[in-house]
Amino acid sequence: MSAFFKISLQYLFYPLCMMFTVWIVMLVVSGQIPYWPSSIILILLSGLLIALVEYYLPYQPKWLDTHQDFLTDIVHAVFNLFLIVSVAKMIEWLDLFRFIPRLWPDQISVFWQIIIVALIIDFGLWFMHYMSHKYRFLWKLHAIHHHSRRLYWLNAEKRHPLSAIVLAGPSLTVLALFGAPSLLIGCWLMFMAVHLFFQHANVDYRVGPLKYIFAVAEVHRSHHQHGLGRKNFGEVFIFWDIIFGSFFYEDKKVKHDQVGVRIQIPNQYLAQLRWPFKK
Repeated sequence: MSAFFKISLQYLFYPLCMMFTVWIVMLVVSGQIPYWPSSIILILLSGLLIALVEYYLPYQPKWLDTHQDFLTDIVHAVFNLFLIVSVAKMIEWLDLFRFIPRLWPDQISVFWQIIIVALIIDFGLWFMHYMSHKYRFLWKLHAIHHHSRRLYWLNAEKRHPLSAIVLAGPSLTVLALFGAPSLLIGCWLMFMAVHLFFQHANVDYRVGPLKYIFAVAEVHRSHHQHGLGRKNFGEVFIFWDIIFGSFFYEDKKVKHDQVGVRIQIPNQYLAQLRWPFKK
């Protein structure tokens, strides 16, 4: 790999992919392409592209080893991605039973509506992520996500289904009660799924000052680092951590053996689902 291509990949990979994702989102919102199957195609292709780049530009070459977790992580990803792309349809069905007035500001532009959806979902995720590191039972559910002793793209969707509900449930409930358009919610979750692949990717990419806005791998790796789990809770945006004092960044490489949890969690999918309920 030439030095020019490597530097270009380091600094352009994330912004170009996310700009493309935004373009697809706007095509879906404007009705030019359908949400199904565009959402799942975009998410899957993005994941596969990131997986490919991990082998050409790894942050930690030792994280390319499977650690006997690949098949389990695939099952986690299939189940949780199905939940993500199904949320829009679920909220659409729930709206049929609406019993309170719709308060959503649908008179403003679609752009600002998406921004409102993004901020509500992201703050809700940030807060519940913080709570998941604070309270024992929530942590046991969330610990599945921290189980891996490596960081790579599939870590993005490695979570206990109950943890997924705990994390996203409050903000999605608020949006549903306000009557937010289900398509906008689905489109933001589609954008977020691609971003989370990048957030956990074993790719040595850089974003410069954007790391003080977006929760990219440069700052999120610290969250998985031993002793720093109570820092950098942001999902898409990192400025919540800056505002509430939980932001951490140092220009120092996270070592390959500095991530994961020290407690024993099984590698098998069903065993991981049962693990939080064991004493």
